[in-house]
Amino acid sequence: MKTIQIDREVLSTLYGGCHESMNEVFTEFLRGYSELKQNLFAAFDSGNLSSLKRLLHFHGPSFMYLGIPLVAGMFKDMELKCSLGGNHFSLSADFKRLMGAVEESWLQVADETDCLKKAV
Repeated sequence: MKTIQIDREVLSTLYGGCHESMNEVFTEFLRGYSELKQNLFAAFDSGNLSSLKRLLHFHGPSFMYLGIPLVAGMFKDMELKCSLGGNHFSLSADFKRLMGAVEESWLQVADETDCLKKAV
């Protein structure tokens, strides 16, 4: 798996040089991270791929706003796999990779938030 990194070009396109806006988006992500993680695991563990697909569709784009298009793409890929059917057991390796990327994203955003606070 690729190392998760924040894409500075994406952030520049979205926020220009507005550190306050970036900090607000990052802080909101960090604040809701536990709930996001819990909801994704609950949807996966339920075996209801429609429910998981809805959550993936809802939360995936937020990673673009964090400047992490790789993870946004992983959400979209997982959403597609949910659409193809099967059962959640067949998606377990993909889900594990996705959740690892989500965790790594949290670490990147936390580090970036610390840097933004020091810059202000």
